[in-house]
Parts: sequence; structure tokens; C-alpha cells
Amino acid sequence: MTVGLGVVVHAIILAALWHADYPSWRICTLAAMYVAFAGGHRLILLKTKQPSHTASAFILMNITAQLFIVGSASLTGGVYSPFMPSLVLPSIISLLFFGPHAASRWIAFGNGLLVIAMVSLPTNVVGPALPTAHYTTTVVIALAWNLFMLHLLVGKLSIVATRAGESISCLREERLSDAEARLHRLQSVGAKVAHELKNPLASIKGLCQLVARTPEGERTQERLAVVASEISRMETILGEYLSFSRPLEDIVPEAIDLTTLARDVLDVLDGRAQQAGVALSLEGKASAVHGDPRRLKEALINLVANAIEATPNGGTVSLRIRDASESALLEVRDTGRGIKPEDLERLGTSFYTTRPEGTGLGVVLAQGVITQHGGSLAYVSTVGKGTTATITLPFSDKDLPAKLDARSEAVRVDPQLAARMTSGAPMTTSGAK
Repeated sequence: MTVGLGVVVHAIILAALWHADYPSWRICTLAAMYVAFAGGHRLILLKTKQPSHTASAFILMNITAQLFIVGSASLTGGVYSPFMPSLVLPSIISLLFFGPHAASRWIAFGNGLLVIAMVSLPTNVVGPALPTAHYTTTVVIALAWNLFMLHLLVGKLSIVATRAGESISCLREERLSDAEARLHRLQSVGAKVAHELKNPLASIKGLCQLVARTPEGERTQERLAVVASEISRMETILGEYLSFSRPLEDIVPEAIDLTTLARDVLDVLDGRAQQAGVALSLEGKASAVHGDPRRLKEALINLVANAIEATPNGGTVSLRIRDASESALLEVRDTGRGIKPEDLERLGTSFYTTRPEGTGLGVVLAQGVITQHGGSLAYVSTVGKGTTATITLPFSDKDLPAKLDARSEAVRVDPQLAARMTSGAPMTTSGAK
């Protein structure tokens, strides 16, 4: 619409110049300049298909408009040209677009230099002045066109500002809603931790009262052993909760030998496995991956410890490592009691566990760490035969440190994942049944 109206307006101005017996070559040159100006604007507008190029495209459009107006004024009388009122339009538009920033100031400065250069031209170059009637007609038409364009631009800027305000309001409401939801989740987790600690504290209190009454009694040592056991259970709950409360920490990536990492995990848990009468084994090897060895070791310890707890005396827990197409696989396989399908669906839910003394936070922690590393955790289980937890980790490459940082940030800001890790929603991947 604006291009069509612009053609009509400039055709009227050229007709007025022709009617005033203005030199034909100047009229033809003016028409050619307008065609070049309109064509150049259409080409520049193609750049705005990419939002990142919008500002540079606007600057180019402003410069071409200023050059066209100055050139038109230089051909039609200089300071006495009907195009002179149009010289201020590019500066006003740049001020509206950029505000009082460096870009608008530099555009205004360039416009001023062009005007000074035009004023310095001699009369025989700029051409004769128009008769009063024709000059008045062309000035009124040019001013009307400039005011229309300014009105059109301000209207569009007003629409954009209104939409931006609405978007900011929606974003603010969304942020407030997310903050409120996180607060509720934290309160829920805190309440569950308090509930988990309440029972052992009550037991410890009662046992301590009994020991205080009969310190030399026959069952004093037995009661103190129970107290120590309950304290250890509380330490386990708090330790898992503290680990759970920081699964979104930044990771420090480095090259990791999975075989060495797995061997260290089995060494740490060897004493617990011997007490439970469970044999540990390690087989296979895989290519190096890139990640945080401390966090991955912590996650793997939780999974292997869960497997030991689920395996009866005389059973085995095997850790198998192998390469896949673009990733390394770590399988934690036990010969325990297995998990029912309905329980497997909820595995990875905070405070959901099939063990009376468990909290379910270990699996949530492991899932969060593995997700930060761009991997996945899946479970397959058969009741009476055992369970296999499969960790998939991408292979190492030179770009992985930056990718891992990006994944860590994505996990941190992903409200769905954060909600799952704190509200009790299942964390199992699509590979888990």
C-alpha cells in the first residue's frame, strides 16, 4: 500500500514539475532516482526475514531514504526545493526507532552533513526555483505524505509496544506462578523429610528414656545399638536429601575412563556387599566419555547401592560396560526380587520406594545427574529374576564441555524437569516400562 501511494505522490510531484516547465532531464533523473530508491528498499526488506538483521536493515533504509531526499532536493532548487521539509523525516524516524541512543545520533549527524553539502552546491547545479504556485502545491503534497508516513510508523510502534507490554505481563505472571509452584514443591519436600525423620527421632527418644531409667539393664547395649542404627538411618536420609537438593549444580567436565570409575564405585561398596552376602562383578569396557566424574560416581553409587539392597544373600550385582553407536552404556544388573510393573512406573519418584528404610531420593539424584550429562536412565525388571538399570552417556568430543554446560543450564531452567525432581513426578525415561 505504501509503495503504491508513494508512486502516486511522486507522480503528482513530477507532473507539477513538468507543468512548471522544469528541465526535462532533471524530471527524468528524479523519476529514475525514485525507481532506484523503491527497488533498493524492497531488497533491504528481504533482510528482515531474519530478526537479527532488522536493526541493520533499518539503518540502510534510513540512509537510502536520506540520500534520495537530498538528491531530489539537489535537483529541484536546493534550499528552495519542495523536498526540503522531507529532510527531517529520517531523523525523526530514527529517533522513534532507536530512541536517544548512539545510532539515532549518528544518523542525525550524517543527515546534517548531507544537508550542509547540498546547501553548498552552486545555483547552476541545484537548478532554478519553482514558481510560487507549483512550489506551494508540491510542498503541501510532500508534507502530507511525510505526515501520513509518520502516522503509519507511530501507529505500528504503538501496536508493537502494546504487544510487548502484554508479553511482559504474561511473562511476569508466569515467573510468579513458577516461583509459587517451586515454593510449594520445596515445602512439600521439607514436610516429607520432616516426616521421614520423625519416626527415628521418636524411637531414639523412647530408647534414650529407657536407657536413662535402667542404665545397667540387660538390654541397654541392645537399645544403644538400635539408637546408633536409627541415627545412621537419619544420616542416610539427610545425606540423600542434601544430594537431592543440589542435582542442578554446575558440572565440571573432563575425560572419564568408565572402567576406572566403575571399579572405584565397586571398591566403595565392597564392604556393604560383603555384609549383605552379595557378590560384585565388573565386565566390559567402553570409550571415554566427557563429564563430571564426581557427580557420575555419586549417581552410580546410588544405583549400585540400590541393587545391593534389592538382592538377597547369595545373589550377584554385575556392572557391565560397553559401546553403543554414539554412546557408552553402563548396565547395573542384579539378581534380586525384581520390581512389579506398577511399581516400575513410579520408580524415580521422590520418596517413593519399595524398601521400608528407603527414601527414593537416590534414583532421583541419579536421574538428574545423568540428564545433566545429556544421557538417559532406563529400567527393565522381571519379578523374581532381577532388575537392570541402563545408563546411556554420549561419547567425548571437543565440543562437549560447552554442550554439557548448556545441558546443565537447560536442566536448571526447565520447569518440567525441576518439577519432576522436586514434586514427586516419575523420572524414568521412555525406555523404562
